[in-house]
Amino acid sequence: MARATLGWLCEPGDAGLRQLLARHAPTDVVDMLSRQEVPVVRRSEIRHLPTSRLWDEAAAAVEEAQRGGGRVVIPADPDWPPGLRGPDGGQPVCLWARGPAPIPPTAASVTIVGSRASSSYGNHVAADLAAGLATHGWTVVSSGGLGIDGAVLRATLAAGGRAVAVLPCGLDRLHPHQHRALLARLAETGLLLSVQPPGADPTLARMGVHRALLAALTAGTIVVEASVRSAALKTVRQALDLGRAGLVVPGPVTSAVSAGCLELLRTDARVRAVGCAGHIVADLAPPPGGGPRGGDTGDGPT
Repeated sequence: MARATLGWLCEPGDAGLRQLLARHAPTDVVDMLSRQEVPVVRRSEIRHLPTSRLWDEAAAAVEEAQRGGGRVVIPADPDWPPGLRGPDGGQPVCLWARGPAPIPPTAASVTIVGSRASSSYGNHVAADLAAGLATHGWTVVSSGGLGIDGAVLRATLAAGGRAVAVLPCGLDRLHPHQHRALLARLAETGLLLSVQPPGADPTLARMGVHRALLAALTAGTIVVEASVRSAALKTVRQALDLGRAGLVVPGPVTSAVSAGCLELLRTDARVRAVGCAGHIVADLAPPPGGGPRGGDTGDGPT
């Protein structure tokens, strides 16, 4: 409860909060802040609240977040993603989860991301990879965004697989709004995850921590279509820096949304090219207790 309260008050990876937690227990930090012994650097959405209301609002928000399948995950929990750090090297104080599914083991899950302005080719390849991986028993993780990421989640669910959406905002926001029905379904049958507390809006400044969770959560990150400035490339680079696999689907050399994928393959020797789920399974250790669940394995060319 103390970590959830601190996670609701401050930005994930806040340097001041990180220093306090390095010297004091979370319950002691909450007491120090509530007695105004040290200043609270609040996240932007709650800066308007008077101090007299702050702690009641925090308690109510945490209680609401834990209803209906919601929970808070802290670094001491066994399913905390190993190696999770924000862009500044700081560790989020907690994660917010919603849905009946557990946080998947890193070795049993794969992240797939890509362009929001995806082509029909990219959507087809992404859906084929996701369905094939689901058939092999892998949990498929994506952001729930437009384009490739949404195609990945829909295909995983259609194949009867396990899907996780990582959101760049509070789990009460269901961003982007075009995917509210898809994300609501995941909240009922799968899992939504975020480093951001309830009420937090998606902002550019918060995307770095969001990408860090996508990269740290799984055994490897696959990019399907990305322009040279795509945020998806940052996600795969973060995965590589964590010692995870970085995989790229090559696209047509004439396609602007594949230019970033081709450039990554040319400039980073750690990256491998893949074209089907069979390639990915061969490059990553098989998930514990995994293996094909029957049906099409997705090993054929995409």
